[in-house]
Amino acid sequence: MSEYSSQGSVSFKQINIANIIRFLAKKWYYFVGAIVFSACIGYIMYEPLKPAYTANFTFVLSTEQKGSNGLAGLASQLGFDATTGSAENIFSGDNIIEFFKSRSLIGAALLSEVDTVSHQTLLNYIAQNNYPGLYEKIGPFNKNPKTYNRAQLNLYRSIISYVSQSFTVFKKDKKLIFYIISARSTNPNIAYLIAKIMLDQTSDYFIATKTRGAATSVQLLKKEADSLSVVLQNTYSSSAAMLDRTYNLNPAITVQRSSSQFNQAKAGAFAASYSEVMRNLELAKMNLQKETPLYRIIDEPELPLTTSSGQTLSDHIFLASVFGFLIMLIAVIGEYFYKNFKKNNEVSE
Repeated sequence: MSEYSSQGSVSFKQINIANIIRFLAKKWYYFVGAIVFSACIGYIMYEPLKPAYTANFTFVLSTEQKGSNGLAGLASQLGFDATTGSAENIFSGDNIIEFFKSRSLIGAALLSEVDTVSHQTLLNYIAQNNYPGLYEKIGPFNKNPKTYNRAQLNLYRSIISYVSQSFTVFKKDKKLIFYIISARSTNPNIAYLIAKIMLDQTSDYFIATKTRGAATSVQLLKKEADSLSVVLQNTYSSSAAMLDRTYNLNPAITVQRSSSQFNQAKAGAFAASYSEVMRNLELAKMNLQKETPLYRIIDEPELPLTTSSGQTLSDHIFLASVFGFLIMLIAVIGEYFYKNFKKNNEVSE
């Protein structure tokens, strides 16, 4: 093999590691400059960065149908099907997770109060902390988004997008009913409030939607029972008053007792109706309890939150310096081969 290839490039035999090291040593000031410059850039880039905080809530939200007790079984034997649940369940599995990403629920959560004393909403709290300059110009926000002007509406939509991207909901395991909502923000209070309020708002909406039919039945039956109770009480009072007026009446004169006897018959009918309504009301309450999902927070973060960013300022500067050194190393080695390539071309000519 000739010392140089026909194209004038350096052959593998001509690559001398010692020459490369000597060439690199001569350029030591390049590496020092690259390290110092990269460290300064790393410091400048790190300075405006804020540590991120993560708030994790572990909770249970189960929609499994609860078993029937003895009274419910007796009710089914009597033909009253107040405790029969539908086989279709749109709230099961991963469908629950989709509720959390609903734009309407995020909007409702933003209008929830974070401070019962000042009545400050989550929307105003986020806008005041994340967009202070803009908030001073267009804030504060009221609780009716339909009345917002264009500037307020744009910021409101931006905050909805920010909240939507700041949290995730997932299951620990597909076989379990344990869920985790994790919110992340550079402000620890915002991370905690987003996770907490989104969890409360979504669970309330979920439970209210899941139990709407059963709750309506309880309300209607309770209203009917209250009405029958008033009517029955008035009927008994009227019957007692008529008995008082016909007290010690001559047995031969019975026509004056007819009104009292009629009121007693009405009272008996109303009493039977009242008993039936009360029985149905108790069964409806059992159905409402059965339809109500199991919801409970198992674990929640403790305030103040700790930063979830594992990179300190020294780590950031070190990594930037290493990156700058490697870039300069590649550049100097490239310069070495370029000079040798040029030199070899001149020799071959």
